[in-house]
Amino acid sequence: MNIFLSHVSEEGLLALVLKEWIQTAFGKKFKVFVSSDIQNIAAGDKWLTNLEVALSKARILIVLCSPNSVTRPWVNFEVGSAWVKQMPVIPICHSGQRLDSLPSPLSSFQGLDIHSSTFSDALIGSLVIRARFRKRPRFSQQRKKRMQKEIRAALRKIKVTMGTRTTRPYQDKIAVILKKIATSNNKDCTWRKLAKALKMEANDLDVYLRHMMDRKLISKMSENGATYIYATTKSGREYLVQHPPS
Repeated sequence: MNIFLSHVSEEGLLALVLKEWIQTAFGKKFKVFVSSDIQNIAAGDKWLTNLEVALSKARILIVLCSPNSVTRPWVNFEVGSAWVKQMPVIPICHSGQRLDSLPSPLSSFQGLDIHSSTFSDALIGSLVIRARFRKRPRFSQQRKKRMQKEIRAALRKIKVTMGTRTTRPYQDKIAVILKKIATSNNKDCTWRKLAKALKMEANDLDVYLRHMMDRKLISKMSENGATYIYATTKSGREYLVQHPPS
């Protein structure tokens, strides 16, 4: 079953974490499409076509709701499309957005608070009900704690405020990480060594690495079947040229 995860570009890190954990919990039962803010993409672009196809195939819409995103026209377009299809919609509030202050039509749907201690159970339970699965997947306490930790790491990077966009700090951090990978020896491009060199928390770096993998800015290969080494791709090198670190 297909899930469409609607979000604005500044919240892409959080979207990727949720995608990863939904697929970890349910395996191949769900295919999650992570959308993006297309404000700067011209009509008719291939990405727009892919987005429209993903919306048409989706059976559940998850919407990341922050004070920044709920006023954005493209998010509301995606919610409107789900409404017309009578598709289940799950708003997920974060970064100051309260469930009781969601604007219409989002306020018409039962939402979740990502900051709640019961969020992981509530999300899994909601998806089981919406997909009409007979059995609830097992999700250990250890996995729940790890999921919550990665969510908190992503939220720290988003720092959404009402009416304020924060793309430049996000782009700078991506560029800094890419530059470090591009200019380091392979043996220094493991997760832990990169975190130490960049003076970042390992879990925070992991969120960025996953997002960069998803955007094909970096690739990874296994060394001795255990440790992963990261390398920049052609797209990653092009990104560095277009977005050099400040």
